[in-house]
Amino acid sequence: MTAPVSEATPPRVAFDRPTWIRLLVLCAAVLFEGMSLSGISIQLADIQRDLELPADRLQLVASAFLATYAGFLPAGGRFADRWGRRRMFRTGVAVFGAGSLAAALAQESLLLVVARAVQGLGAAATAPAAVALIVTAFPEGAARNRALGVFSAMGAAGFSLGVVLGGLLTAGTGWRGGFLLYVPLSLLVLVLARRLPADSGHAAPGERTGWAQPALLVAGLITTVYAVGRVGSGSIPAVAAVAAAGVSALVVFAIVQSRSRRPLLPPGLATDRRMLAASIGLGGGFAAVTGAMFLVATALQDERGWSALDTGLGFLPQGLAVAALSTAAAGLANGRPPARPLLAGLAVLALGQLLYVTAPTGAYLTGLLPAALLVGAGIALAYPAAALLASAAATARDQGAASGLLTTCQQAGSALGVAAVTALESSAAGSGLWGCFGCALVACAGCALLLRRGGPKV
Repeated sequence: MTAPVSEATPPRVAFDRPTWIRLLVLCAAVLFEGMSLSGISIQLADIQRDLELPADRLQLVASAFLATYAGFLPAGGRFADRWGRRRMFRTGVAVFGAGSLAAALAQESLLLVVARAVQGLGAAATAPAAVALIVTAFPEGAARNRALGVFSAMGAAGFSLGVVLGGLLTAGTGWRGGFLLYVPLSLLVLVLARRLPADSGHAAPGERTGWAQPALLVAGLITTVYAVGRVGSGSIPAVAAVAAAGVSALVVFAIVQSRSRRPLLPPGLATDRRMLAASIGLGGGFAAVTGAMFLVATALQDERGWSALDTGLGFLPQGLAVAALSTAAAGLANGRPPARPLLAGLAVLALGQLLYVTAPTGAYLTGLLPAALLVGAGIALAYPAAALLASAAATARDQGAASGLLTTCQQAGSALGVAAVTALESSAAGSGLWGCFGCALVACAGCALLLRRGGPKV
């Protein structure tokens, strides 16, 4: 759920019909992301039965999108500036649609994993281009702030819509229907995107595109995620070799980043304690949330016989809580030290994760429902506070990089969370949800230690 950094609640302004159409076209980027993030949890049980996937390969179906999205997102804004923002937006939508079609047609797991990675690449290209187009199309002040607020709210709407539509389509047409949905939607957005303002980009003559850094980051993330998911089910030497390859790619990325004249991340941003706290909080929080949804959704369908639609409706209150409370939670952070709502949100999220432990076996009203509501409330509290902390850590020219880095940590955390709970479950049944609870507690404690003392008031 990508959200740009915003510092104040603006006065309400009115948009005419053409402006609303352009804005909603741009919002399709974050809507698709939210739907894909939540909908896949509902599709996984059917995918596993149909393709007969082992647990480690199944988690890669979920995390390939997240890892690719996280790895290429920091470069998305730069490429949009170089090639033209409308062109980049339309290219990203087309790639996302092509990946969705390939996923719907996949007959074996490797092709499905690759298709999910293509979806992530398309989302990583589309989201920063959409934010840049909003910033350039709407004048600074109330109009731009409202447009960015609508863009952010669409992420929560997509998360809520994804579990319901994913469940409905999976129950009615099978898991492939959940991917096919994005194909006509992508085509519609491509047609309407012709109304967006065009720009030619401003790359300097002879400037190289710079694919090495994002490619290394993606390769390192996907390989590491796969290795983590194989712990407990693969041979120790094989898992160690894959993990070493993933970590090596990430180390090489860090070296290239530090020596590059055009690094993906501004020097010093990633080591600022406010940026670290926001990244650890959001990354750890979403690792817990996504991992728990992966386990609970699969268990409800495989062990309790819930349909995909029942499961989607069961998780719906979580997305509704995020959507309903996000605006009010953002208001709490305005004019106050954002550390407090961040820590409060992570504490509420951790309590929800504790209740998720009983969700696969307990009654809905005392297990899944309160867990979903608490987790949704925790996300609504923590996300805007984390965005404000990231904004405080960045200079005016690096605000886009700060927002991109925060979202990258969120998606990378989600991917690693799914892989980690898969490894825990393969080692000891029932341990995965306790691991999610522990991850949420560690994220909260890590933020508290980073923000406890020293430096400016946070």
